[in-house]
Amino acid sequence: MLQVPQVDQRDDKERRYVTWTPLHYIESRADEQTLYAAWATHHLAMVDDALRIRLKRVDLVNCDAALGSIQLFV
Repeated sequence: MLQVPQVDQRDDKERRYVTWTPLHYIESRADEQTLYAAWATHHLAMVDDALRIRLKRVDLVNCDAALGSIQLFV
């Protein structure tokens, strides 16, 4: 679920922009659901008169917490 993107940086001369979008991501496996809160950052640039993504980054809000979906089998 995405919220409204916000423009963080704007350089009209270079035709480059940076947006920030808060989001919730829900993953469903069998009978278990996991909710992740995050934000996505997009670096955009005009290329041949079309807006293109130069960089996309997703940061989890609670990135230091243990991730239950990763298991180690020895």
